[in-house]
Amino acid sequence: MGSAWMTRDTRRSGLSLLIVGLLGIIFFFATDPRFGVVKAERFHAPVDAVVDGTPGTLVGLIGSSVVVAAGLWLLTRRDT
Repeated sequence: MGSAWMTRDTRRSGLSLLIVGLLGIIFFFATDPRFGVVKAERFHAPVDAVVDGTPGTLVGLIGSSVVVAAGLWLLTRRDT
């Protein structure tokens, strides 16, 4: 009985991490000066906006991808 609760809680945590990670990916992609909603051409110096925004976007996308991977791993765990 105890392991059934653990499995349900683990899957719920995995689903939460998956959703938060996907929202993070959408956020960092949407705020990127090259690909996002606000394009770099709207800035005074578009090249500077891309150079300044790219490292933050890459770190955010990598971090969010790690969160998605952790969520998927928790969702696929089997009861032992």
